[in-house]
Amino acid sequence: MTDGPAGRDELSRTLRELRDAAGLSTRAVADRTGFSHTKVSRIERGVNVPTEDDVAELARVYQPPAAVARRLAEMARDVRAENRRIVLLRQRGNPAEFQRRVNRIEAASAHVRTFTSTVVPGLLQTEAYIRGLIAPDSLPPEELEDFVVSRLSRQKLLDDPARRFTLITAAGALARRPCERLEMAAQVEHIAAAVDRWDNVQVGIVPWGARVRRFPLHGWNLYDERAVIVGTVNATVILNEPSDVRLYVELFAG
Repeated sequence: MTDGPAGRDELSRTLRELRDAAGLSTRAVADRTGFSHTKVSRIERGVNVPTEDDVAELARVYQPPAAVARRLAEMARDVRAENRRIVLLRQRGNPAEFQRRVNRIEAASAHVRTFTSTVVPGLLQTEAYIRGLIAPDSLPPEELEDFVVSRLSRQKLLDDPARRFTLITAAGALARRPCERLEMAAQVEHIAAAVDRWDNVQVGIVPWGARVRRFPLHGWNLYDERAVIVGTVNATVILNEPSDVRLYVELFAG
């Protein structure tokens, strides 16, 4: 899936490239689709977000490979979703797909800030810890493996020095272990090693008994100052309204 401003840019760029490859002007496309010339131009400049029907009509004219046409439809669906104030994602289907979606949001971000109170931040989790978080028999074996691989693959972004990561967790998250004792010890060592390994990664642990001004009721991930992902018991919420995001920026700073 494609998310945020980067997703809109990719969609408009792909449509523009397909038109160029077809050797058509925007006016020719307008004639063949029944769209106005202005609409075609605004879609290609990323001003307007096309509907799935708009994209299907443009694909009919451009005749891209089937895989590209499917990708266009997916981008249109996701970009329109991301332009809503709140995107609610129910926890159903293959959870690895959601991990890949988060990965794309992270990949489009220069600064990722995370706060967790009950679990280790996802970008710092070891394989054993990840597996321990999944309830036995909650996923078919192949989906479980896909989920683990997709979550671990998100950590590759930590190697990019152009990105910044500020990952804060409460001491209580380290006191709870979803895995064996030795595996949890390895998880703690992995967190400590992250500080030495990556200059662009800051890790903070709120100690027991620390005096705090605010008491967050849940964890969240903050992507630059454009989106927040908040997890609930049975769903995940993506917030992209500036006023909503600003609340989490202030909460993280406080």
